[in-house]
Amino acid sequence: MNKYPIGSDQRYTITKEFCGHAEPRFVLRFCGEWVMQSQFYASVLMRAVGDSAMRKGAVAIEGKFA
Repeated sequence: MNKYPIGSDQRYTITKEFCGHAEPRFVLRFCGEWVMQSQFYASVLMRAVGDSAMRKGAVAIEGKFA
């Protein structure tokens, strides 16, 4: 597990923490503030990369489901 998933931006961290589930989950934090949790590392990694891109001015595309 990579504590700093974005090497150039160490404000993002991913650690395993107990957060109300029976087993520890992967928790994404930005500057120490909780962003999200998931049982899958890939999910929080993708969120970190997306969040970083949006903070740098990338356009966000949201899907609409019928």
